[in-house]
Amino acid sequence: MELQTALTTLIMPPFAPLVGLLLAFSFWFFPNSTPVAKLSLPLAILCFLTLWICATPAFSGWLGQRLVNQLPAVPDAKPTAVVILGGGRYRDAQTGSERLSSPSLERVAWAVAKAPGSLPILVSGGRVYAQEKAAESDLMADALEKLFGRTVTWRENCSRTTAENAAFSAALLHDSGVESVLLVTHWWHMPRAQEVFARAGIQVQPLAVGSPGELMPRAQTGLLRWLPSAGALLRTQVYWRELLADQWYRWRPLPVRRNC
Repeated sequence: MELQTALTTLIMPPFAPLVGLLLAFSFWFFPNSTPVAKLSLPLAILCFLTLWICATPAFSGWLGQRLVNQLPAVPDAKPTAVVILGGGRYRDAQTGSERLSSPSLERVAWAVAKAPGSLPILVSGGRVYAQEKAAESDLMADALEKLFGRTVTWRENCSRTTAENAAFSAALLHDSGVESVLLVTHWWHMPRAQEVFARAGIQVQPLAVGSPGELMPRAQTGLLRWLPSAGALLRTQVYWRELLADQWYRWRPLPVRRNC
């Protein structure tokens, strides 16, 4: 997982443009007559503009719309269960205490508010890193039961990726005769999640947290759409990662269920 995360970081902003700027700076010290030295200024300008554009609300909104366009068709089957995908955790490095991250808790609350209370619930998420104590599914189940008074029927506690979420959850659901589910995750994660669950043999009715209408904050219109901001750069990273992961998943086989 560490290697996969590192490789993703290498090709995403801001790391890739910053490395390009560093190379452009180093090329500056080559003799002026060499081709490498002549590349210094064009490379610096290209990397600066790339970083600027990636940090604009206009570009992050455009990327988000690409995700929306990838949503697969929704089947007509009636869901007989709810599946909530984990979205991370917060861990205190000093005390080791763990709690659900904001995205995970938002998904849990969204499922409670939007999904029919009569449907059984499956929570999916394991331990991504060795130092993590509890499976993410256990943290979600505790929140559902203690904060919202909802019973969890299945805990899929081995998955570390969206592909494993789908493959391992599908195995549990098939064992219980469930073929169609309401899938709860954020709207930007839904295209990839919905597609991989379909590959695992589960029909999905999406119950997405939020909507594409959140792409462009009301204050960021006109000229402000082209001014860089930390929030826009963060959204660009999220959407870019989803687009890359979607292409990666399309030619990778589904993982095999494992013991954890």
